[in-house]
Amino acid sequence: MNRILPVLPPLVLALSALAAPGDEFRGRLDPEVQPGTRSLSPVVPASPEVVALLASPPATGSRVWAFSRPLSIKGKEFRFAIVAAPDGVKTLWLDRNRDGRFAADESFPLGEPEKDVAIDLPWDNGIYRVFPLRLSYGVKAFPRRTGGVEAPAPAPVAPDPTYVASVVHNFNIVFSGSAAIDGRTLKLMFSPKPADTAIDPPNQRVSADADFNGRFDAEKGEAVNGSGRTPIFRVGERYLAVSGADMATGEVLLQERTAADYTRFDALPGQLMPDFTFVDFQGRSRRLSDFRGKVVLLDFWGTWCGPCIEEMKHLDPLYERYAPRGFEVIGMNMERTGGRLTDAEYAEVDRKASSFIAKAGHKWIQATQRSIERFAQDVIQVNLYPTCILIGPDGRVLSRDARGEKLAELLGIRLPEKSR
Repeated sequence: MNRILPVLPPLVLALSALAAPGDEFRGRLDPEVQPGTRSLSPVVPASPEVVALLASPPATGSRVWAFSRPLSIKGKEFRFAIVAAPDGVKTLWLDRNRDGRFAADESFPLGEPEKDVAIDLPWDNGIYRVFPLRLSYGVKAFPRRTGGVEAPAPAPVAPDPTYVASVVHNFNIVFSGSAAIDGRTLKLMFSPKPADTAIDPPNQRVSADADFNGRFDAEKGEAVNGSGRTPIFRVGERYLAVSGADMATGEVLLQERTAADYTRFDALPGQLMPDFTFVDFQGRSRRLSDFRGKVVLLDFWGTWCGPCIEEMKHLDPLYERYAPRGFEVIGMNMERTGGRLTDAEYAEVDRKASSFIAKAGHKWIQATQRSIERFAQDVIQVNLYPTCILIGPDGRVLSRDARGEKLAELLGIRLPEKSR
């Protein structure tokens, strides 16, 4: 099963000065951003108003497709259309300069079998002058819902060259950069929220290749989701805070901190799991230490996470089999991972998660987001979903990646069936 992971763009080398302990480290942003999060959006037949914006009328027999609302990129809206001709030739139109019409130079071919197009949107944002928009279209019909029940999409008798069902495009980007740390290049990645146009480390996802292996390994603490605190990474013997990035100059600032400032618990095998309190879905206050003597799985999940839901299905038979032998699961619901929530938002995520659990029929304990989110974000620093930490009867970590067959194997070893 897959897990939700960040896209890792190529990164460039930067500053090469060796700094002394306690000094600031200054690096550089890569002057080019990379395409980020992608979205699949259905298209609908374009309105007469959209068709009228085309530089020339579509050929006889063509169909024109558009989003039901303008394409929104970083707070700006763009007119968009696809003209599909009877011979299968498809042309994408995008009002790049946002003057309210499609000019002759604002068309982009979408040929067969090639379905992708790269469009650089003008972007006046500090050192960044281009927003890389990447689009592709799909022709697979979507399932239809009748009376709340999803019905299979009808299979066409023959391919229709004028049919377009959807468009996939990135609505976000990622920034990259690097800084020299003790003679080695530390690669960095900043992942803003869709509406963000600036880099804001305390409130965005920041990644650092802290072990210099060329990857951002979330399970090693190399990715931190912004929760209002400056992200700190352990880089060799140093603890470095990514304090900021100046969009106007392209400069990145890192500052050395003490070990006490690094709050992440690595959850390595053999480490004693920190105790914490939580509130279950029935409103009861509990502590992890209440379950000492049992093998406990902490399952960090959300209804938005497909791999989490699949893993929970895998957990059902394991829980039924091993719970009588001393196995317990505590579901650590993280329904909303970005930013602080209001009281009303906490109530809504509890309602959504509780409704899902009731419908799915999972029988183990569930913790509310409000009661465990600081532990999840500041201590465990969960950046990979699902994260499944298995804890032994003595309170020590057995595995930070106890999923699938690995979990089944560990339970078989730790909780064997008693011989008669």
